Amino acid sequence: MSEPFKVGVVGPARVGKTTLLTAILSDTADLLAGTPVSVAPDEETESRVRRQKNQLRSAIEAGEFNTSALHGNREMAEYQIKLQTDGDVGLEIPFHILDYPGGWLNPDARKNHALAQEQWPRCRAHIKDSTMLLVPIDAAVLMEASTPAQRGAVPNLLGIGDVDAVAGRVWAKARNQRPDEPAVLLLAPLKCEKYFADNGGAGYEAGLLRQKVRERYEEVLEHVRKECPDRHVRVVYAPIDTYGCVELMEAEWLEPVPGELNFRGHYRFRGRPPKFRVKAAGTIMQELCRGILDGEIDRTTKRIDHELSTYTRLLERKAEKKGFWGALGYYLGGEAWDNQTERRYGQEEIARRQRQREQLHEAIKKLVAAPSDDRVEVW
Repeated sequence: MSEPFKVGVVGPARVGKTTLLTAILSDTADLLAGTPVSVAPDEETESRVRRQKNQLRSAIEAGEFNTSALHGNREMAEYQIKLQTDGDVGLEIPFHILDYPGGWLNPDARKNHALAQEQWPRCRAHIKDSTMLLVPIDAAVLMEASTPAQRGAVPNLLGIGDVDAVAGRVWAKARNQRPDEPAVLLLAPLKCEKYFADNGGAGYEAGLLRQKVRERYEEVLEHVRKECPDRHVRVVYAPIDTYGCVELMEAEWLEPVPGELNFRGHYRFRGRPPKFRVKAAGTIMQELCRGILDGEIDRTTKRIDHELSTYTRLLERKAEKKGFWGALGYYLGGEAWDNQTERRYGQEEIARRQRQREQLHEAIKKLVAAPSDDRVEVW
């Protein structure tokens, strides 16, 4: 099996990283319909997604939505998924998305957490190897901060400094060292239902949300550009309706410690009955698929080249002048049989790889041709 493509997630605690990953997987069916591509999670990943969905269904049945009831991760979790192409070859491309408690981003917090100290090196290595980096953003924290004290609390609540240290430095520096691999930075405001009017809501603040994300994360983007002088990083802005049936009603700013503000949103279900309707998360998978498929085509091409080289070497060995004793040893020693068998296998392998490449090209054409959500922008 190929080495899996990796996707990193960088966001603070309680921002909704696990919910975002669930939304991405849940919103891919329509996007991939009619293409030879499907997404198949492994059993553990499927179980996590099912638990998230069951928690939301329970909240819908109860008629009350409480964000604290949708549990986030308390330890590191790896989502293992296969991108599968149909057809006579049945190609599988694995990729892994790593999720972890957002508090681990903070070096001071890691010092007081034994598990974080133990596992953070693995998280950091995964992030450096990731072709895509997802940055989930709590849209309500950005949009509902109105007083000077509230606006001053936003960078800490969103962990922008910690995000910058990892995304703008660690990840970007690693991507610059691998110019032949994809590099996609995806800014994903979450729980955007209140601010848009294209998914059952009545909000018209899409432009303001875009402006605030640009302002708050401009330093992160600037550091990414500085750390990647030798290559292009694709920056994608994708505001997401994480649930589609949940809308912010009231923003409460708390002061658990004097001089320090915290944010708590109060939400309500929208629609009777509420229907789980994610918006724009599928386009994230489209971006991910584009990079993965492009990379896998490159891998397949290299494997084809290797098989061709081996096949050519065997032909040259068969045709070379061996002399009487050399020819006798070539045939009686079994090398002639091995040569013929390996060439036959090589021809079959080359044909198989070429069919794989054709299927991948076809999948890319259909994925790229699929219309992106109108909310999504490439910066």
